[in-house]
Parts: sequence; C-alpha cells; structure tokens
Amino acid sequence: MFRSGMVSVLRLFAILVAVVLPTTLPAGAAVRIRIDLATQSLEAVTPQGETVRWKISSGRRGYETPAGSYGVMRMEADHHSDEYEQAPMPYSIFFSPRGLAIHGSYERGLGRPLSHGCVRLAVPNARQLYEWVEKHGATIEITGGGRTIARDEFERPREARQPRAQPRPIYRPADQEPTYQSSFGDFPF
Repeated sequence: MFRSGMVSVLRLFAILVAVVLPTTLPAGAAVRIRIDLATQSLEAVTPQGETVRWKISSGRRGYETPAGSYGVMRMEADHHSDEYEQAPMPYSIFFSPRGLAIHGSYERGLGRPLSHGCVRLAVPNARQLYEWVEKHGATIEITGGGRTIARDEFERPREARQPRAQPRPIYRPADQEPTYQSSFGDFPF
C-alpha cells in the first residue's frame, strides 16, 4: 500500500514537471542588454535567444553615459522629463537613481552622442525592448565609454536644474514719468 501511494506521488510529480518545466524559464533568465558607447549601438538578447541590434544616442560631452553593469530600477511607459521641460521619454527603463534611462526618442541623430546621459532609441525599438524587459527583467551592460564611474559617485541623485534667471522688471513710482533723451539734437518729431 505504501509503495503504490509512493508511485502515485512520483507519477503526479513527473506529470507536474513535464507540464511546468518547459514553460518555466531558468532562474535569473532575463533580457541581456549590451550598450556599446563606442559604436553607439544596443544589442538585446531574450532568454529564448531572439536578438536585436539598434542604433542609439548616448550622452554628449559633459553628460557622458557612464559605463558599468546595471539592473532595472523602474519602468514607465509614458514618462516626461522633470529636468528638461517635460520632454517625452516614452518606454523608459531607468537604471540609475540619477534618472538615467534607456528610452524612446523622437529626436534625430541616432548613432552619435547627443543626449543628457540617457540612452535614446527609436520609439518602436524602445517599445519592443520595454515589452521584453517587462516580461523577463533585464541586465544592462554599458561599455566603450571613456571612464567607468564608481558606483557611489554614479548613484548620487542628480541636482534639479535651476530655472533660467529672468530679467528683473524696472519699477518706478506711478507719479514718475520716464525721461527720454535723443541723440538727434533739437529736431522736432
């Protein structure tokens, strides 16, 4: 009796393994995203082996995209930049507390460094990458940069940009008339 009960349990276990195992991905399976700053390209590989390679635009001089290994911190499908006049950043995959992300862009110039540190993609490509990462998670490897930034330096939050100073209006008392001087002498106008 014990033996037949054990056989039933083993059969049930074998059935569960046969049904569940093929649909389950190995632990830690995630989209591997490799960004090469030197070639301004991104390569992404899904756990199933599907691979894409796209042009990017990384950070320009003074706003370099830092090299290193990162994970996904958060994702927003319809993000707008708080730092840069609500610029659209569709399908954002944030990898830094400083606000750096891989995201879609409507700007021209993919294939050369033009951003403020983010990694820009064409919007349809950003959408596809976002869907993959949403489903599987991701690891992000950025190489080809001039210098790798130390983790503690990189993770310091970026300070918000100060608004441009507006010219101060000139205030005069209401009873004071402005005076005008002419460089044309005594010609009546």
